[in-house]
Parts: sequence; structure tokens; C-alpha cells
Amino acid sequence: MPAITRLSLSLVLVAVMAVAVAQTTHVVDMHITPVEGRQTPEFYFEPVGLLIQPGDTVNFVALSPHHTATAYHAQHVKSHRVPDGVEPFSSPIVPVGEVWSYTFTIPGTYDIWCGPHEHYGMAMRIVVGEPGGPAEEPVTDFSPVGVYALSGFVLNDPALASSEIVARGSVSWYDLDPASKVMPETP
Repeated sequence: MPAITRLSLSLVLVAVMAVAVAQTTHVVDMHITPVEGRQTPEFYFEPVGLLIQPGDTVNFVALSPHHTATAYHAQHVKSHRVPDGVEPFSSPIVPVGEVWSYTFTIPGTYDIWCGPHEHYGMAMRIVVGEPGGPAEEPVTDFSPVGVYALSGFVLNDPALASSEIVARGSVSWYDLDPASKVMPETP
């Protein structure tokens, strides 16, 4: 093999290895937690806000039953709250103790929800690289085709502003204002 070809092949291998090393895997747990004095438990992702880099993978781990990790995407007949160019994605129902993984490649802000538990506030925000895209706008449509019910209040919590996620690296469910985690009373 000529020296130029060997050098080119070596440079390509070094570049591929550098990219592989730079990619990180993050863990997001999916929970149902009873709350003393309330009939309805809390349904949530932990962390509920996360900063990652393009090419990073998130492992969604079901610590309780019947969860999905689903993009707010127009093709899911929902508000479009992922960067332009992102294909719709959704896990199946993840069995307890199992993991579903997704690799984020397009930079921007992603809002994600749990299919069975969106009404109860199970939504989260992931910033990939830098903030951007439709999820940077506040939630205004709380209907079933928008960001349904309590999930809209969760995503509008100031702790989930992309600037906060970038500054902190991650935001815990427990960092949210308790008022963002309960349905407002209707008059």
C-alpha cells in the first residue's frame, strides 16, 4: 500500500475514533411517584431538562410502567416543538427496567412527552448543542393537539428555559416550581 494511502487511511481512522470518543450517552429516568396528600402521583422525566451535544445518545429508562419518549412533532398530530429537519420519533411503551435509546444529531431545542402521561405533565426539554427552533416559543395551545394539559405548564416553567438548561447542564424535576406540577383550578 502506498505511503499516501496509508497516511490517508490512518487520518480517517483517527478522525472516526475522535468522533466516537466525543459522543456521550446520557440517562433520563421515567418515573411515577406518589405524592402525600394527593390522589394523583407525579409522572415525570428525570432530569426534566438536559443539555447534550449533537451525536449524543439519550437512554430513556422506565423505572415505572407505561412510558414513551415521543417528540412533539406535527406528524404526531401535535404542536411542532423540535428543530426543523428532525423526523418524528417515538419509543414504544418501554417495559419497567428496560431502556429505549435515541441519538440526537440536529442542534436545537426538543420538547418530548410521554404518550400515556402527557395529561399529567410528563414532558421534558432537551437542548442539543445550542437552543433554537419552535420549542423556544412558550406553550400557548394546551389542547390535545397542542401540548396537552399539565405538560404545557411544565414546559413553560422558568427552570426549563433553554438558557437555564444550558447554564445548569441539567434541570431536575424537583427544580420546577410546585405550581407548574399541578393543574390550575378552573373557576
